[in-house]
Amino acid sequence: MKNSLHRVVGVYDTLAEADSSRTQLLAHGLLAAQLMTLRPGFAGAGAEGLADSDDVLKELARDGAIGTAAGTLVGAAGTVAIAAASVSLFIASPVVATLFMLGWGASLGGLVGAVVGAKTRTGDASDLVKDALASGHVVLVAHTSSEAQTARAREIVGSSMVGAGAAAAA
Repeated sequence: MKNSLHRVVGVYDTLAEADSSRTQLLAHGLLAAQLMTLRPGFAGAGAEGLADSDDVLKELARDGAIGTAAGTLVGAAGTVAIAAASVSLFIASPVVATLFMLGWGASLGGLVGAVVGAKTRTGDASDLVKDALASGHVVLVAHTSSEAQTARAREIVGSSMVGAGAAAAA
């Protein structure tokens, strides 16, 4: 949902347990459109349940490549600035010094790009959903639109999952 404040995720052993929690959530004011029940092998799970394990690697490689390109440009700008200042390294060996600065900028940019990409990666709730579905559990996802709904959904889902884990909010 577009106006979702949080996602409260419940993991259940059976569909009947998930449906029981869903019924309680509906009775406490959540709309049917705010609730999604996912079953193992369910094709409609979308990005929350069926993320490809290679997606993370692809995203990190892409972010690293973007960082490398940006770092190369920064390294080139740094090379021009240092060469203009007539630093002795550029006077003695201009080709080696230029290549060194470009390589240094690309390496640093690639590292920064990969780190930034890793930090902005979303996936705590989606990883939980994917892992639960892969292990044969039923997942109930409640998209809440207020703090009160979030607290109530956490209470209902948390109490219904005794022995199965705890509610997660993203």
